Amino acid sequence: MSADELMSDEEWVRGLHGSGTDTAYDTGGDSDLAEVDVAALMADDDDPSTGPVDLDSDRDEADGDQKPARFDHKLLWGFGGVVAAAVVAALVGAVAFYSTDAPEPTRPGGSLSEPQAVAVAKAPPSPAPAAGPGVDRPLPYTADAQNSCAEGSTPAQTMSGMDPHNAFVCVRAGGDGQVITIDLGRTYVLTAFSLTPGWVGQDASGVSQWSQHRVVTIVQWSFPDDPSLPPVMQNTQNVHGEAVQPIKRVLASRIQMLIRYTSRPPANPVATPTPAPGGGLTSVFGDSAPSVAPPPATDPVTGSSSDGSDPVDATFAISALKIIGHEAV
Repeated sequence: MSADELMSDEEWVRGLHGSGTDTAYDTGGDSDLAEVDVAALMADDDDPSTGPVDLDSDRDEADGDQKPARFDHKLLWGFGGVVAAAVVAALVGAVAFYSTDAPEPTRPGGSLSEPQAVAVAKAPPSPAPAAGPGVDRPLPYTADAQNSCAEGSTPAQTMSGMDPHNAFVCVRAGGDGQVITIDLGRTYVLTAFSLTPGWVGQDASGVSQWSQHRVVTIVQWSFPDDPSLPPVMQNTQNVHGEAVQPIKRVLASRIQMLIRYTSRPPANPVATPTPAPGGGLTSVFGDSAPSVAPPPATDPVTGSSSDGSDPVDATFAISALKIIGHEAV
């Protein structure tokens, strides 16, 4: 085939479009196609390619649509279901935990950098200071009047208590002169006697007992440990309350209380004098103490001034007795 018989690319393309879709075009025979110079056709191209022609590019693009997906959707949905189930379980657990009635246990303080409140143990209340040497106070004692008071009497120890609804009641058996023995248990320095004559107040049933018993008027105090000591006389003046008799300092472990004289309870008794301000033995047992009145004309040991016609004469009463003193040094 000569060079004149060769077709340009443009003519060949026009031949393809000019032949129609239903009419076969004539390419000059199969022999002519076989003799086409491919190199010349490539040389006539206005913009030849400088790189290698990738004949498989179209095939790769066609095959690209058929590549499997990067992720498996079934596996993705399964993983999402597991995560959702875990979140629901956590929410249910949190609701169940915080809905319980039990309070959350208190945790010890915050971080180490924060100041911590230190609980300080409350100190127990200090006991009341015991009376030191030389400080006067009511002393403990035991009292006995079994050999002096007749049957029906209450124990003499009753007057050592502070029960306002009880009192020591002694059956006189026709007269006075009863002796009550007081044992302190050890030697003390005695400074005063505080006696509440009669039954001051009401009994357990709420009935006043003041007018039901005679009142101790004259008392003689003696000290068996030292017979040389003179006895101390006390006149209660039948007060409706405490009658305090101060004494000089006496060392004693036992005391004898002699009932010298009793009186019918006065209808209008005199109240106990009010102690001076400041307290202390000087003011309480000195200026405020009742003065000692002269004894009655009739000796209470040999006879009684009462005729015994009133039931009140059968007994006398003492509401309370305090022996004041302190430890001997």
